[in-house]
Amino acid sequence: MKIYVEEAVFSLLPRFTLFCLQADMGSFRLGDRNPMADLKTAVESVKGREKKEEGLPLPDPLEPWREAFKKFTADKGASCSLDSLLSRAHAGTVESIGPVDETVKAVSLYFSVPISALDVSKVRRFLGLCLSRGRDPFLDEEKESLTREGEVCYMDKLGAASRCINWKISPRLKATEESRRILFLSESVDADSRMRTAEAVKDLDRRLQAYFGAKTRFFVLDSTQMAKRI
Repeated sequence: MKIYVEEAVFSLLPRFTLFCLQADMGSFRLGDRNPMADLKTAVESVKGREKKEEGLPLPDPLEPWREAFKKFTADKGASCSLDSLLSRAHAGTVESIGPVDETVKAVSLYFSVPISALDVSKVRRFLGLCLSRGRDPFLDEEKESLTREGEVCYMDKLGAASRCINWKISPRLKATEESRRILFLSESVDADSRMRTAEAVKDLDRRLQAYFGAKTRFFVLDSTQMAKRI
């Protein structure tokens, strides 16, 4: 399977970088540390960031993404997937469906970067982050909608896998707790978020190996290498 980022995406977002972690998952190993405990700790750390240091507010980790979303067509209210996760963490309403989901959300919250997970076996022929020409089919919770012209979407042969970069992942491709081959994706849009994202994916890799005995493969797509076969 080929995964790639279309050149038009880099025209919009010159510093865009896609961090990819391919994982062949083993069985969950319950130990002294576990994903649920990690997620609870991550939620508490997010709440702690609401405090101010020396009278000044802490930097907003979502600012780079808010600026990036202004550069392409998006549905009203569309935002980085991290936005809703952080909002739920502040409200103490983060839910999970199992250890894999808990692991991903904990890392995402710790580092303030978006992370999504796709089931490789459900991707049809290729996966590309592209500038939609409009009217590409997108299946969302059994309802089909159409992408808008100029929207940045993940695409495979059957249509859109995700809308507005990572705003919504289609259930058609989204990894579940039963998925064995998972592709974890995390996107950065500037130099600061690139550093955080690199560290987050390294941490996710470590946790997947520790908790699931996963066999992993890490690679990066950017303007110097826009495609990779996996």
